[in-house]
Amino acid sequence: METETSREERPIQLFSIAPNGNFVLNREAVNMVRSIKKKIAVVAVAGQYRTGKSYLLNRLIGRQNGFELGSTINPCTKGLWVWNHPLVVTDDIQAIFLDTEGLASVSRNVHLDTKIFAITLLLSSYFVYNSLNAIDEKALDSLSLVVSLSKYIHVNSHLSLIHIS
Repeated sequence: METETSREERPIQLFSIAPNGNFVLNREAVNMVRSIKKKIAVVAVAGQYRTGKSYLLNRLIGRQNGFELGSTINPCTKGLWVWNHPLVVTDDIQAIFLDTEGLASVSRNVHLDTKIFAITLLLSSYFVYNSLNAIDEKALDSLSLVVSLSKYIHVNSHLSLIHIS
C-alpha cells in the first residue's frame, strides 16, 4: 500500500464528544472524506482503554509516529480520529483508518462507551477489536450487545445526535 502525499500526514478528529454526550462531527474530517474520489474502505480499531489501539494503527499505516500514544493510565484518544491520508489499496480503493477512544475508561460511562462502539461498527468496513489478553466474557458481551444494537439502528440524513462544527 502507498500513501498519497499532497498535504501533511496527521490524525484529525472525526468526532468529538460534547459534555452532553452528543457526537460533534469535525468539518475538516468531513471535507477530507468527501475529497476521496475512489471507493473507501474504513478500518477501525476499538477496545478497552490503554490496550495499544493507536500503536496498532500506527503500524497499519506504516508509521512510528502518527496517532498519539499515551504513556500514563489516563486515556489519550478522545472521541474518534481519522488518519488524514487515505492509503491506496488498489487502483479504485483507498483505505482510511479510525482510532477510537478506549472503552471502560474512568472518564466515561457505559452508555457513552456503547455509543462510541456502535458508531465505530457502523462506520467500519473492517473492524478490529484490540485486546491485550484473550478476549474475555465481558468483552464478548459488549461485542454481542453492540452487534445486536447495530442491527436496529436506522441511519438517515437527519441524525439528531451528530452536529457538524
